[in-house]
Amino acid sequence: MVANNLANADTLGYKKDAPTFKEYLSNVERENGPLDIPRGPIKDKDFYPLDGRDQSFVVVDGTYTDFRQGHLRVTQAPFDVALDGKGFLEVATPQGIRYTRQGSLHVAQDGRLVTTDGHPVLAAQPGGLSAPAPDASGRGPASTKFDPASVASRYLNLKDRGANFSITSEGEIYAGEDLIGKLSVAEFQNPQLLRKVGGSMFEDLSPPGAKGGRLPTSSTIVRQGVLEVSNVNPIEEMTKLIQANRLFEMDLKAMKTYGDILQKETTEVGKL
Repeated sequence: MVANNLANADTLGYKKDAPTFKEYLSNVERENGPLDIPRGPIKDKDFYPLDGRDQSFVVVDGTYTDFRQGHLRVTQAPFDVALDGKGFLEVATPQGIRYTRQGSLHVAQDGRLVTTDGHPVLAAQPGGLSAPAPDASGRGPASTKFDPASVASRYLNLKDRGANFSITSEGEIYAGEDLIGKLSVAEFQNPQLLRKVGGSMFEDLSPPGAKGGRLPTSSTIVRQGVLEVSNVNPIEEMTKLIQANRLFEMDLKAMKTYGDILQKETTEVGKL
């Protein structure tokens, strides 16, 4: 995970991942069995046999994405936008509606405003775009099939609009004094329900209308001529990588030491 964060330290709009841990209690995983009657002198531990059930460990519980704002880089390009806030640009892909913080946009040959991967950026509409219905488990859409024609009316077409474009802090795109449309910027009550799907894109896994889904309004400020860089701190990630390597070396040394002790026990203790 640290290596992946370092590899994306220069990826625009990238949000770093981090692991979560939980305590693993051995006694929770074992059932209380009948006590054996001790044979021989009775000791205190015979009344409360633990057999290692009092031990606890730390195990990996999962991962989460750090959605903190990355630094802003000034480019002065007319279609470079950075989102100052918790919002995401709404994008149409062949797999469905996706969300991104990567604001390096350009105009395609057909005049549509698209991302660097050629996915059309969608215009805002009242109430937003309704998400597909969840499947039987309620954890995702019933079908991943996506019909681009269903959102074709929301494409931002800049063809034959001239070259003097401006984008306001609300995301409104103007060609001179003519309003072309408004960028669809979505905010989520619980961003941890967003899943990375590659290409700096996220998929909303929250069921429609459920708590944690998309909010009806957005307070994010759109900055024109600016790009948001990755929120990865290379020095911090390199420190974590060195720390993990040192801990691994310590574990290997401890295992080797115990192996040497067992070897001496079998080869030397028996000679006494």
